Formats: sequence, C-alpha cells, structure tokens
Amino acid sequence: MIVLIVYLGFLVWLGFRASKGQKETSEDYYVAGRKMSKWVVAGTYGASFMSAGTFLGQIGTNYQTGWVQTWNLCASMFAMFLMAALFTKKIWRVGYLYGVSSMPDLFGLRYPSKVTRGFYSVMILLIYIVGMAAMYIGIFTILSLVTSLSYMQCVIIGAVVVLLYSITGGAKAVAWTDDACMIIMFFSMVVAVFVALVHGGGFTNLVTAFGQAVTPEGKTWQQGAELVSSTTSYMTGGMCVAFFLTWSLGNITQPHQVTRALLAKDEHAALGGIALMIIPNCIILLSGQIIGAYARITYPDLARVDYAFPTVVMNALPSFIAAIVIVGIISAILSTASTMLVISSQCTGYDIYKKLVNPNASEKSVLKISRVTMVICSLLAIVVAYFAQTVSSILFLWSSAFAMMGAGVLPSLLGTFYWKRANSYGCLASMILGFGSTAAMYLWPALKPAWAVHPILPGLVLSIAAFVIVSLLTKAPDAETTEKFFGQAIRDPKKALPSR
Repeated sequence: MIVLIVYLGFLVWLGFRASKGQKETSEDYYVAGRKMSKWVVAGTYGASFMSAGTFLGQIGTNYQTGWVQTWNLCASMFAMFLMAALFTKKIWRVGYLYGVSSMPDLFGLRYPSKVTRGFYSVMILLIYIVGMAAMYIGIFTILSLVTSLSYMQCVIIGAVVVLLYSITGGAKAVAWTDDACMIIMFFSMVVAVFVALVHGGGFTNLVTAFGQAVTPEGKTWQQGAELVSSTTSYMTGGMCVAFFLTWSLGNITQPHQVTRALLAKDEHAALGGIALMIIPNCIILLSGQIIGAYARITYPDLARVDYAFPTVVMNALPSFIAAIVIVGIISAILSTASTMLVISSQCTGYDIYKKLVNPNASEKSVLKISRVTMVICSLLAIVVAYFAQTVSSILFLWSSAFAMMGAGVLPSLLGTFYWKRANSYGCLASMILGFGSTAAMYLWPALKPAWAVHPILPGLVLSIAAFVIVSLLTKAPDAETTEKFFGQAIRDPKKALPSR
C-alpha cells in the first residue's frame, strides 16, 4: 500500500507538472501540441495498448483455456503491424495538413456528415464508459488481494486518481504518465516471467506440467493434454478465428490507440513510436502466457481466473518487489483508462459541441465542456462498474468493447485511405449495423446465427456489406474530399504546407 500510494501520488504530480506552460487550446489539450518525440509516442502507445485485459484477463484466459490463447497474442501483434504498415503515416499526415485531432474528426473530414460524426462520437462515449468500468474492476481485482477495501472503494479510488491527473494536463499529462506506466509495466512482467520459469523448472517442464494440470472450476471441456492441443471444445477453430478478429481488428480501430500517432512531432516520430513498441509488447504478451501456465500448475483452484497473475506475484516474490510488480499491473489499468477519459471528453467538447453544435465556440468553453465531461464519464463508469461486479472475467467486458469497435469502424477506416468510392452514407450504415448488431448479440445471444460462434463474425459481415452496398448505391464523394486523402498533398505533406 505504501508503494501504491507513493506511485499514485507521483502520477498525480506528473499530471499537474505536464500542465505547466501548456496553452489552453484544443490542439495542446487533445494532441499535446503535436510535439511528442518517438520515445514519448512509444510509451503512450504501448501503455494504451496494455490494460487490465492484458495483465488480468488475458493471463486468466490462458490459465483457463491453455496455449490456444496464443491466438490472442498473434492477433494483438498483427494489429500493431497493420497500424504501422497501413495507417500511422497517413493518419499523422492528415493531422498535419488539416488539423485533425480525433477519430471523429478524421471521419468527419473524409465522410462530411454531421449525423455520421455525431453517431460515431456517441458510440465512442458509450463504449469507453464500459471500457473504463472494466479498468476500474481490474483495480478491485488487484486491491482485493492485498487490502480490506470494498469493491466500490477500489473502483472509486481508481476513477478519482485517473480523473485528477487527466483533467489538468490533457493528452500531454496522459502521455507523460503513460511513459512512466510503461516502464514499470515492462519491469513487472519481466520479473514475474523470470520467477515463473525458475520456479516452474524451465520452459519445457512448464509446458509438460501445464498439459497435465488439474481442471479448475469443474470445467469438463479442458482436461489434461487437451490444454496443449490446437483447440479445446470451447476454443474451436471458429472461435479462435473470432477472437483473432476481435483483438486484431479491435486494436486497429480503438481511438485511444490510433490517435497516439497524432501526438508526434513528425511522421518519423509517429511511425518510430509504434515500431519501437512491437518487441516489448511481444515480450509482455508472451510472458503473460507463461505466467498463466505457471499459475495453473501451482494454483489450480483460484476463485477467479483474473487472480492468476497477482497470485503468482504475491506468493513468489519478496514483499517489496511484489508491491512494485502489483503496481505495474495497476499502471496498465490506469494508463488505458486515462487515455479513454481524454478521448471521451474530446468527443463531447470538440467533436459534438464545437463541430456540430457551436462552430464559433471559444477554446475556453470547449475545454470547459471537456473537463465537465471527464467528471460525468468517470461517474458513469463507476455506475457501470457497480452493476458489472458480477461479471466473472474482465475479458468479457473488454472483448465486447473491442468487438463492437472492430465491427463498427473497420470498413470505414479502410475506406478512408484505400477506397475512393467510399462515402458518408456507407460509413453511417456500416457503423449502425456493425455497432448495433454486435451489441445486440452480446446482450441477447439468441439473436446470434447458428453458424456464428462469436458476435463479431455476423457483425463484421453486416458492417462490410452495408459499407460497400450503400456506398455504391449512393452519390460518390466530391473531388475535394477525395483529393485530401488520395492527392499529392497526402503523398508528400511537407510540400503542401509549411511546417506546423
């Protein structure tokens, strides 16, 4: 608790420190003045990528389902590759040329429709409130093992700390604190996997023992050597493909990850920042699988699968080192929640109020609304966390948010840069069907078709079909719009405008 209190105090101080000398402008508050180096971009991207889902949900799922969880690891790494290869430079260039500072801003420029921008902004708000609730549940999962604090006390502590350091410095504060969080996250995972390998007798012995582990929680579909086969009766081939799509497509469409490129001082810093995190993130994700295997062997009867990682840490490390590693898990949670909070506030203050309601709004009023939104979203996330406390795994909430974003946004994001014929009608139809159908199948599983093992599959099919069909049946975008995204300026932005 001493280590945690000191660390949380440090994050709050760092947030206030980041606000010093910062101008009260949208560009400074939302994209840190577009001045971040590749090292800062790397830290904030990596920290936004990692979350409670990584340190608790993913490791817990490996504890429960076996090595088949490797599908999720491959999906996450594939998403980082796609982000670097297909989108990072283009997103930075559009931001540089036209002042784009958010995903709804990007879509508003490519698909000029107030309804489309408004709908997308509202969807981000709703999904991110659920996402932040999942993060705060993760804080309870950790603190419940080391304190006597109640569920809601843990949730409120997490929400208040994130609010305090995000509300002052905006994106700059989040970027700085993300870098601090990323360092401690990486340290925590490396220490924990080293312990798991040493105590488990090495990787080969660990694999063998994992394949013979006792089935936890009375599950009959995961027994003995079946754990190390390609699938289990739950993780069938179709389900593996579905989870691969959920994490790969979800990660390349999450605004809190995609917009990290907009913070960079130039396109080399944007691309370099993403590239720098590929190997560290791979190490973290692979280490998580090894830790999950060790936890399954050593502690086969955990009350919740989300306890796998913290249980290993608390029982295998000296108290002070264990405290640092546990704080590393909390760092992953806080870093993602803070980025989501800033994105949510931007959706309201900038994308809805400034762009749709009052185009002449002053910078001061826009930032004021954004800060009020942060408070409201934090309160709503606490409420959602209260009603979601019976959810058995954080991964359920987190994967549902990713699946909805992947199904609802992917076609439009690809069309933004890679299909000239795409238009705002197709974008809106795709998002309505993608978001709506995926959410409906999560809430009412009976709506899911017999052939679909996961809501993202029919949701993605409907979303792509709507995007293509509606775009082809309606008016093509005007020449001015397509020129912005396919013309000479986007191919060589430095010749189009002086340096910002």
